[in-house]
Amino acid sequence: MTDTTPVRTPTRALEGIRVLEFSALIAGPSCARMLADHGAEVIKIERFPDGDVGRLTGGGRPGRSPLYVQHNAGKQGLCVDLTKPEGVAIVRDLVRDSDVVVEAFTPGVMGKLGLGYEDLKAIRPDLVMCSISGFGQTGPNASRPGYAHIAHSMTGWLAMQFLHRDPPETPRGPGIAIADVLTGLTAFGAVCAALVRRARTGEGEHLDVALFDSLFAANDMSMQQFLMNGRVDVFYHPVHATRDGFVTANVGPDFRSWQNTCAAMGRPELLEDPRFSSQQAVAKHRDAATALVREWLATLDTDEAERRLREHHVVVGVVKTLDQAPRQPQVEARGLLAEVDDPVFGRIEVVNAPVRGATGSATVRGPAPTLGQHNASVLRERLGYDDARIDALRAAGVLRDGPI
Repeated sequence: MTDTTPVRTPTRALEGIRVLEFSALIAGPSCARMLADHGAEVIKIERFPDGDVGRLTGGGRPGRSPLYVQHNAGKQGLCVDLTKPEGVAIVRDLVRDSDVVVEAFTPGVMGKLGLGYEDLKAIRPDLVMCSISGFGQTGPNASRPGYAHIAHSMTGWLAMQFLHRDPPETPRGPGIAIADVLTGLTAFGAVCAALVRRARTGEGEHLDVALFDSLFAANDMSMQQFLMNGRVDVFYHPVHATRDGFVTANVGPDFRSWQNTCAAMGRPELLEDPRFSSQQAVAKHRDAATALVREWLATLDTDEAERRLREHHVVVGVVKTLDQAPRQPQVEARGLLAEVDDPVFGRIEVVNAPVRGATGSATVRGPAPTLGQHNASVLRERLGYDDARIDALRAAGVLRDGPI
């Protein structure tokens, strides 16, 4: 007899993949959040007893900061004491049918807990484990704790932004933890590549991803130019003041762009000036050309500046403030915000996954968990623990749930 049951086609690339996450703040959680957005079942195991330190970072309510809400949406949450043998046993049981472990402890900590790669590989031979740290698992700085601002400082990134300007400016931190977010993306890509390799070979992998490495490698040309010829020369995309705001527009990168800019300014005669009459000439006198554009833009309102430049096919962007950026029509059209029912705040918007596909999409799958929210359900459904066993673990201080 033919089975006529319809075969369900997964709509998300990682549907069916099971992930355990041991991390806090941004880099590890953002990697695991992206895995969840793409369909993986992510169980976040938080440190005992207070959970992810990101819960207390930057506003919101106690235990539920904006940072935590964003980077942990769509996950299940456990709070387990890994200093107790019973807590480690829970993790080892969960590893048996997990595909991926994401951890962001200082190198060596997982091993001391009996949860290092070799320990877990013995339980699940094809496990993909991603270890995220400040400086990686090897090298003279491996044992040092790492945060985004440390990577910003030590990779040359802050110097590129400020010290190599003419004149130099006092370095200051960006408004985004760039190294953390970039490392999350790097780890996400590495995990996906390892899963593809596993599908082909049946072999697992231990991935070593560092904030320092990720930001050091995120260089378009400045570092490579120094390596090639010893020159330190950083290009800064210009931002110009208008009468009521700011826009960013460049005089390049090709000569057609400069020709169009001259037309937008109503100054075609500049193309007869030897300083600006060819691609090579404009490149040599870029500062002078940029000064002319800046003087012209200072006479216009922002809307008029954008209109004039766009009409002449000059690439331009208006500098949006933080309250303006999420309310642009483009954000709505691309679905970059999604609503979730948060257990504390009610219906709220969160930043959505930035990927669209023809046959399936990555989207946020729900709110971030409260502390230990899924202790009982995960242990019951994944491991077959009964209520008495779960209650005993809670009474023994192995599990915690509830408000911080």
